[in-house]
Amino acid sequence: MFRNLLSLFFMALVFTGCKQDKEEEKPVKYLAPLSFQKESLVRKAGEHCDTADYDCSIIALDVVRAKGASEVSEKINRRLDEHTIGLVATQENPDIANLEELAEKFLRDYREAAENFSEEPPWEAYVDQKVYMQSDSLISIGITTEIFSGGAHGYKTLTFLNIDPATGKKLSKNDIFEEDFSPFVEQRFRQEQGIPEDENINSTGFWFENETFSLPENIGFSEEKVILIYNSYEIAPYAAGDIVMEIPLKEVRPFVKIE
Repeated sequence: MFRNLLSLFFMALVFTGCKQDKEEEKPVKYLAPLSFQKESLVRKAGEHCDTADYDCSIIALDVVRAKGASEVSEKINRRLDEHTIGLVATQENPDIANLEELAEKFLRDYREAAENFSEEPPWEAYVDQKVYMQSDSLISIGITTEIFSGGAHGYKTLTFLNIDPATGKKLSKNDIFEEDFSPFVEQRFRQEQGIPEDENINSTGFWFENETFSLPENIGFSEEKVILIYNSYEIAPYAAGDIVMEIPLKEVRPFVKIE
């Protein structure tokens, strides 16, 4: 009996050892590093698109596509598409699934406008996406948009999308900055705009809600700077244009939560 038990014991050891060896030999799953490539989508509508007059409606989307780390890439690309659709679409909360549908909808809306208004000029929409910064903890992508879809004038904006490269999650201002970042920026804003510290923040003509300073909706990162942009109509009239602040990253670092 003892001999049989001993044999079983040694067989168990051999089996366990073989199993461990196989597990150790199992290749480690390789995750491709996250990278970005440019892609373009151009669609036109009109009678003179192929002539030197170039008198036609056009939508041109120069976008970046995340590659590698497939699940994260898919999330990033989806967020970029959603952001672009929100910027270009002529109606709020449009039922548009992708950039192809966005281009078709933009040109279809132009045709409908041209049918109703004989003097309707061609519409134009240009989008250019650029990776401003990419690190292990943050990807900052800037989206420059120029749109004319009728009216007195078109508009041009630069917006930012900040993303966690590990998850593909969109990062908000609260995810990135400490609470005392806002007072720090207000002090700098007052200095740049010539607003005395003891005066109301709107005393020189700004439109801050409830006469209280607030950070802009768009904050992005480059390798050396933090870029804060108040787009037209956000805190001042259209004639004032975009109000841009650029602060060296080394000065902002104490207020940044992420590495």
